[in-house]
Amino acid sequence: MTDTYSHIPTPGDHYSPATGSAIMSIINEITKVHVTRGGHTQVIVSKGTRHDYPEGECIEVVTRHLLNRNEKITDVLSGFLGRSRQLETLLYEPASNAVDANFDGTLFLWNAPGCAPAMRRNHAKAQICLYAQNWLFKTYSPWELAGIVDSVDNIVCCSEFIANQTQKLLGKRSKKISGIVNGVDTEKFRPRSTPIDEEVPTILFVGRVQPFKGPDLIIRAAQKIASAKRKFKVRIVGSSGFSALDRLSDYELELRKLAEPISQVVEFQTFVDRSTILTEYNSASISCVPSTWNEPCSLTVPESMACGLPTIASNRGGIPEVGGDGAMFFDPKNINQLAEQLEMLIDNPQARREWGVRARNRAEQITWTHQYDKLRESLGQ
Repeated sequence: MTDTYSHIPTPGDHYSPATGSAIMSIINEITKVHVTRGGHTQVIVSKGTRHDYPEGECIEVVTRHLLNRNEKITDVLSGFLGRSRQLETLLYEPASNAVDANFDGTLFLWNAPGCAPAMRRNHAKAQICLYAQNWLFKTYSPWELAGIVDSVDNIVCCSEFIANQTQKLLGKRSKKISGIVNGVDTEKFRPRSTPIDEEVPTILFVGRVQPFKGPDLIIRAAQKIASAKRKFKVRIVGSSGFSALDRLSDYELELRKLAEPISQVVEFQTFVDRSTILTEYNSASISCVPSTWNEPCSLTVPESMACGLPTIASNRGGIPEVGGDGAMFFDPKNINQLAEQLEMLIDNPQARREWGVRARNRAEQITWTHQYDKLRESLGQ
C-alpha cells in the first residue's frame, strides 16, 4: 500500500484559507504533517473553487449542485427502504472517478457516509476512512449504518462524543470506530510576543454568528456584570456565513439590538479569513466559546488556548474533550454561571495569566503532529 492520502471533501468547498471551512482547514493541517513525513496528498476539489493552500496536489472535477431539501429527503427514504442513497452517490461520483480505480493508498471520505458503499465498489484496493466531523447518522437506520461500517476500513470521529453516539446507533462496539479530537498548529497559533494593555480586558467570540453558536449568551452575561467601575469589552467576530459581504441575518440584527443597552461595551466585526484570525486572538484577553448545541469539536477552543487565552467554553458535545484541563466550562442554560466566570477573569489579572498558561499547556498536548500520529495509529499505519 502506498503512503498517499486522497481527500474527498464536500463538493464545492474551497481548499483555501480565505474561507472558514473547518474541514478544509483540517485537511490542510493533516496534509502539512503528512508531507513532512514523506507522504503524498491529493485533494479532490470542484472546478471553479478556490484551492490556494500550498500543500497537497489539487485535482479539479466538475460537480453538480449540492442536494436540496427534497433530494435529501428522497435519499433518506431510499436508505430506510434498504436501498442506496443514490443522489448523494451521484453527487460524489466525479470525485470518486478522479481517484484511480487501482488507488491503494488511504481515501478519506469527509462527512459523506451515504456514498461509502459506492466508494468501496469503485476502490477495492484503497483503505477507506470515513472522517466524521459532525454527528452524521441522525437520519440513518441501524442496518444502514451497519452496511456503511462494513464498506469502510475506518470511521474516525472528531471526538469520543461523536464516536460514542455512532457506536450507540450501531448497537454494538466496532473497532473500526474511533474518536480523535482536532488539533492545533501551536507554531502559528501562539501567545503574542509583546503584552497588550489589559486595563480594559477584551472578551472574544470567533465563529459563525448563528443561534447555535451562542454569541447572545456572552452579551446577556455581559449585561449582568457591566458597571461603571468594571471596564471590559466584548468583541463578536464573524458573520452568519463565510463572507463579510453578506447582508446581516435576522439573528445578527437581533444581537445588535440586544447589545444596545451596553453598546459602549460590545463591538462587532464581520467575517475575517483564517489568514488574519491570529490578529483577533492576539488582541484579546479572554476567549469564550458559548455553543448551545452538542458541538462535535470546535477549532476555536484549541486555537484560543494555543494563543494563551484563558478560555471559557460550554460543556456541550466534544468541547470538554478538546478543552481538557486547560479551559473553564459552563452550562449554556445557566447565564449566571457564565457571568460569574467572566467576572472572575475580568477582575483578576493573575487568574487570567494562570488560565492562559493552563490553556497553552493543554494546546501543546494536542498539536497537529500529535493528532496526526494518533490518526496513523487508528488507521493501523
